[in-house]
Amino acid sequence: MNKYWIDAHCHLNELDIKNILSKKIKQAKKSNIKLFLSSALCESEYEWHKKSGLPNMLWYAGIHPVYEKSDLKDLPTIIELAESKKIIGIGEIGLDTRDFDEQKQTDLLLEQLNIANEFDLPVIFHIVGKYYELFKLLKNNFPRVRGILHGFNASQKITEIFTKFDLTFSIGCRFPKLEVLKFILKYGNYCFETDAPYQKPYASVDEFNHLSNLLVPINFIIQNLNIEREKLLDRQFQIIRNLFPQICKTNNLVC
Repeated sequence: MNKYWIDAHCHLNELDIKNILSKKIKQAKKSNIKLFLSSALCESEYEWHKKSGLPNMLWYAGIHPVYEKSDLKDLPTIIELAESKKIIGIGEIGLDTRDFDEQKQTDLLLEQLNIANEFDLPVIFHIVGKYYELFKLLKNNFPRVRGILHGFNASQKITEIFTKFDLTFSIGCRFPKLEVLKFILKYGNYCFETDAPYQKPYASVDEFNHLSNLLVPINFIIQNLNIEREKLLDRQFQIIRNLFPQICKTNNLVC
C-alpha cells in the first residue's frame, strides 16, 4: 500500500487568499505529504471549500469559539453540510479563554456536539486553557464522542484524563513536552497537523506556517524518541482512515 503523510488540520482557503496554495501543496508533496484535512469556519470559507475541487483535500466545518468571522447564524448551514455529506466532521469547535462569555461558548459547543452526534460525525476540538471544562462537559453529555484534540499541547495529567474518550491527540509544530509526547506515542492514538498558515514552529522566522512543516514534529519524534519513520507513518495512516472513512474515496488514498 502506498502510504503517505496526512495533514489532519490546516486552513487551505487562507493559503489560497495569500495566492500560494498551489505552491505550498507542491512543496508538501515532495515530502510525501499528500492529503490535507482543511477547516472551514464561516460562510465564505464553506463556499470556498465546496467550490475548490482539490482532489487531495477533505474538509470539516464548524463555528469557532473566538474567530471573528464565525457566526451563530451559520448553524443551519453546518446542519445542511452534514446532512448532504459534504463535510467529514464538525470543527474546529470548542472553548477558549480569550472569550469571557463562558455560557455562550458552552451553549454553542453543545449545539454543535449535538449536530455531530445526530449525523455520526467526528469532532475537531479547539481548546485553549479550558481542558478541564471540556472534560466535564463531555463526561456529562457526550461520553462516547470521537474526534481530534487539535494542536494538542497540555500537561501529562490532562493528557491522561482525555484517554477516557475516543479522541486522537493531534501533534502540530508547537508540540507538547517530551514526556507528554512519550505518553501519547505509547498510547497510540495520534496524528499530525500543521494548522497552516497558523501555529508556525517557535524557531521559525517565516511570516506564516507551511504545509511542509508537518515534518517538524515527525522528525523531532524520530530523533528524540527513537521511533522509526515507517511506524509513525503506518499508525497515523490507520488512525485517520478509521476516524474519517470518507478518505478512502479520495483520488490518491488506497485503503
